[in-house]
Amino acid sequence: MAPLLRLFLVCADRSVWAAAAAARTSAFARANELNAIDATLLFGDCLLSGATPVEAWVWRGVFGGRHPLPARAAGLLLSRLGDAAGHRLLGDKAAAAEHLARAGVAVPVLRAMICRGDAPDEASILASGAAAGLFVKPRRGSGGRAAFSLVREDDGWRVNGGSPTDWLGLRSRLLRMAATDDLLVQERLTTRFDLADLAEAGRAPVLRLTSARAPGQLPFLHSALLNIPVPGRDSRHFLHGEIHAPINPIDGRMACGVSFARSQERLEALPWNGALMAVREISGFFDAVAMAWVAASVIPPMPLVNWDFILTDDGPVLLEGNSAGNWILTNLAGRYDLDAGSLGALLAAWAA
Repeated sequence: MAPLLRLFLVCADRSVWAAAAAARTSAFARANELNAIDATLLFGDCLLSGATPVEAWVWRGVFGGRHPLPARAAGLLLSRLGDAAGHRLLGDKAAAAEHLARAGVAVPVLRAMICRGDAPDEASILASGAAAGLFVKPRRGSGGRAAFSLVREDDGWRVNGGSPTDWLGLRSRLLRMAATDDLLVQERLTTRFDLADLAEAGRAPVLRLTSARAPGQLPFLHSALLNIPVPGRDSRHFLHGEIHAPINPIDGRMACGVSFARSQERLEALPWNGALMAVREISGFFDAVAMAWVAASVIPPMPLVNWDFILTDDGPVLLEGNSAGNWILTNLAGRYDLDAGSLGALLAAWAA
C-alpha cells in the first residue's frame, strides 16, 4: 500500500472513531445523567482506549484509570493466542458439548436442534419439552446473545418468563434466528435448593470459573465469580443486569457483590430480598472447579477460558466455555485479591 494512501486511511479511521466516540459518549452521559467533567473524562477514555462508553465507565469505576483491553481488542488478541483448534472447538457449542461430555463433564441435555434454514415445527418443540422448560441458543453464539428460556403453559409460550405468545409469534422468532445459525434446544436448568434465594423468576445464578494456562503447562484456576440476575432486568445489560460476587478459591466463599451501575458500593446482601452474599459458602463450588480443570485439560491449549456453570441439585453443569470473555469480569476478582495474579505476563508468554 502506498505510504500516502496508508496515512489517509489511518487518519480517516481515527476521525471516524473520534466522531463515533463523541456521539456514543454524549448518549451515555445523557442516559446516566453525567456532569460535564465526568462526560469529558469518559470521552477521553473512549477516544484513547477504543472502549465503548459503558466499558470505559465501568473500568474506571471499578479499577481506576483507562481500560487496557476493551472487548474488541480483547477479542482480536485472545483469538490469536493459543491453539486455533481450541478456539474453533469452543466456538461450536454443539461440538464442544459432545467433546466435553466424552471426558465426563456434565453438559445440558440437548432436546432438539433446529438446523440453519429449517422451519421449526411446534410438535417437535413440544415433544422436546422438559419439566423445567427449555433453553434455546445459537450453536455458534457467545455471551448469551440471542439465547432465551422457553416454557409452554396453557396460555401460550413464555420467553424469558415474559408475557405469553402464540406459536406464530414464537415461530417467527425462531425463523429469524435459524436464518443465520443452527439453534440448540436444551433442557432448562434450575439452581440447587440452597441457592434458590440468589435466583430470580427461574433464572439461576451463573458461576464463572476462569482457567488459565501457561505455554507447555497444565491449566489452573485463575478466578471465580458468581453472576446473580437482577429482578426485572435483562442479565445481558452490563450496568444493571447482574450483581457480581467474586469467590475465594481457597474456601469457596463469596466476597461482597458489586453492581456496575454503582461500582463503588460493596453489597453484603442482595438489596431486593436480603439474601446473604458476603462470606457465604457456595455448595458445589469445588465440584465445579474440578470439572473446569478437566474441561480445560481436554481441549487444545489456550491461555484463558471462561467456563460458565449452573449449580444444580444433581451437581454442576457446564453451560459453555468462551476463550475471549469480557476483560472486566475476568479481572474483577483481582480487585478483592481473590485471583491467581496478573494475567499480563501469561499473555506475553503466549504472544512470544
